[in-house]
Amino acid sequence: MDIKYWVILFVLLVPSVYATGHYSYEHAEELKPLIAWRDYSPAAFQESLDENKPIFLLLTAPSWCYWCQVYESEDYLFNQNLYPYINENFIPIYVDADKRQDITRQYLEGGWPSTTIFTPGRERLYGFSGPRPVANMLANLGQAVEFVSGRGFAANIAYDYKEEPVVVPTESQLNSLVAQYAQSIFYSYDSEHGGFGRGQKFPQGRALDYSLDLYELTGDKQWLELVQNTLQNQYTEIDELETNYNLFDPVEGGFHRYGTTREWTPPHYEKMLYDNARLLKAYGHLLKLTPEDELVKEVMKKTLAYVEDNWYDAEEGGFFGNTDVHGEDEYYGKNPRPADRPRVEPTKYTDWNSDAIVTYLYLGGRFKKMAEKSLDFYENMLSEQGAYHYTIEGKKGVRGNLLDNAYLLLAFVEGYESLEKEEYLESAADLADYSLANLYDWNSGGFFERNSPDKQLYAPGDHLRLSKPGPENGIMAYALLKLYKQTGNDTYLAAGIKTMGNKINQVGALDRGYHYARAAQFILREGLLAKFAALDLSALEPEGFWAEELVQDEFVVSEEGLEKLQGPVILLAIIALIAGFVSFISPCTLPILPAYVAYIFGSSKKSIKGMTIAFFAGLAILFTLLGMSATVVGGFLKAHLTIFSQIAGALVMLFGVYILLGKGFAGFKIKQKQPTTYIGSFFFGASMGVSWTPCVGPILVSILLLASTTDSALTGGSLLFFYAVGLALPLVLVSTLLQHSKKSWKVLQGKKLKFDIAGWKFSIHTNTLISGLLFIILGYLIFSGILFSFNQYVSATSFQKWIFRLEEWVLNLVR
Repeated sequence: MDIKYWVILFVLLVPSVYATGHYSYEHAEELKPLIAWRDYSPAAFQESLDENKPIFLLLTAPSWCYWCQVYESEDYLFNQNLYPYINENFIPIYVDADKRQDITRQYLEGGWPSTTIFTPGRERLYGFSGPRPVANMLANLGQAVEFVSGRGFAANIAYDYKEEPVVVPTESQLNSLVAQYAQSIFYSYDSEHGGFGRGQKFPQGRALDYSLDLYELTGDKQWLELVQNTLQNQYTEIDELETNYNLFDPVEGGFHRYGTTREWTPPHYEKMLYDNARLLKAYGHLLKLTPEDELVKEVMKKTLAYVEDNWYDAEEGGFFGNTDVHGEDEYYGKNPRPADRPRVEPTKYTDWNSDAIVTYLYLGGRFKKMAEKSLDFYENMLSEQGAYHYTIEGKKGVRGNLLDNAYLLLAFVEGYESLEKEEYLESAADLADYSLANLYDWNSGGFFERNSPDKQLYAPGDHLRLSKPGPENGIMAYALLKLYKQTGNDTYLAAGIKTMGNKINQVGALDRGYHYARAAQFILREGLLAKFAALDLSALEPEGFWAEELVQDEFVVSEEGLEKLQGPVILLAIIALIAGFVSFISPCTLPILPAYVAYIFGSSKKSIKGMTIAFFAGLAILFTLLGMSATVVGGFLKAHLTIFSQIAGALVMLFGVYILLGKGFAGFKIKQKQPTTYIGSFFFGASMGVSWTPCVGPILVSILLLASTTDSALTGGSLLFFYAVGLALPLVLVSTLLQHSKKSWKVLQGKKLKFDIAGWKFSIHTNTLISGLLFIILGYLIFSGILFSFNQYVSATSFQKWIFRLEEWVLNLVR
């Protein structure tokens, strides 16, 4: 063959090879080192604070997500004009969305890949999902850098735990839940194309399985036809691979992740373990009801073979996570298909495996043996701190999340019920006990998102998350109620019932509400409400509940410290006095000093000390209200701190204008001997306190805590009084020196300035001019939030941290 024909053939072939190779997991991994990625860890967030650089957070799943692979290419993220800018100006953090589902659930911007830009203080600036044009990304990133530059940030950690009223579901409510869940399935059903909804179609295997339960319960064939119609529309004929590819893969078996249209076609071609596990249970159920249906038999046979050949670990047990898109229709849309098969992700995820185990227990026969081997494997995925989220090549990662503990608890409960192996019951009890001790809300019922011991895998404070996710609470409630029937442990019954009550009005539809409906049916069938009513709940509760202490954060007085509080009040007063002085020497005081001087300028010599005391009385009372976050006033102030700052700033600016204009706003003359009122000084001090709050260290919290543990309101009030004295004492001393220093006072007295402009004569005193301008400038800084940001920055400086350590030393006097 002539050489020119080889050249033509090469040119024709290269684009097709490039189409599958350019956007691929392998290529994304090859380019990944071009960006200096950090792990999601305390070190990365501290680096952002230290260098005052914004955070570039990427949540991605290139092991299966096609658009993640597109994003992580030279066309977008690794464009030569983009990635060097990210390296230089950002702290880039890479998160594997599957291995870190906990972080994904917290930050996902709607879909994968997900990009979020944060300030060094972890405040979200903006975010987006999917690729964006490089020019647009550069422009937006530049704005983020400009915003952060010149500002100071601090990472403020606060846990908003609120006790809710206990709700015990009634029989009527549970019956209503079951009925409404069935209605949600029926009303969401697409009778024309099967599945649920009118847009993109995600498989809802649990809702399909429940529909078949309803068919068995009622004999109403509409529920059977709903499932049959859905399967028929998900199915793909082999000769329609290139023209009408739906959710099911007729060549290799298995279901793709979702259909991009109401008609299911084209699908997103990745295959996920959890989707296939749930659909296998639903269609296995359908096969038991319609054993002669050839379509169901084909789908079950091919999908079971796909899972066993590609995902099941026959040597150790357990199932791998997913299969790559592999060029999308460049592979799946071909018949015959290319020889190179898609990549399988060898990570085993606990929640997805739990779904598979429950399904394979249900299918029975040799599949039950696969479930048993997998449960045996997952006994090694338990620790004293609950279940690990994933494992790959012997490495285990991330503990303390409700997601994994709830799913695996149900798998062991179902495993014991099906296989009657005592070790499974023991593992279930261990998981339940861990979850109750570390994730359960003993006051209100329901389980928190996470309480991880692996603090090295989180941003500071992020190891705790006190939201109560819906689906996982449903799984936990159902599993605990079944475990109660297996063990007779009343604590499991109480927690299951209270969790149902806590979430009774927040039950989701379709797959999200499945376990709530199961739990409600179980409660009604087993008569568990009557058994719950007979319980002595107080006897089941632990002595202490860790979430209640979060409002005190780490500044908790120990039992030994509480014993010391029984000593002389004078000792506590001295400690409070020292604490106030330590707070004053903080660099956060710097912005307050000009305001204090402005008051000196506007006061008579005799009133200096009075103005000082009134000024800091306002400050101290404001801090006390803000610090007492449990009070209505403190909570209201904290919730509306921004608007209070703006109001305070506006008032300070108006006060500055008033000083410049003089009495009655009639001219520029001001009577120097008329002092500013003490009430005005008091309220001005309170206004300054609004903007000083970011830098109030742990010492004020400690003094408030001391006050709350004393045996009388008078004693507690006295401690706060001595703290305020310690805070104000340095300025009182300064004012006394000024009052007795003729030279200093002569400087402070200033002089009157006279002006003659175009025949218009007026005069203004230097003290009036300086005071008024200082107040206008200070008011603007408060109103705009610049002073608040300054104090946030100061609170993160090394000197301020030294101050905090000094405060800790004071606190240790009562620990």
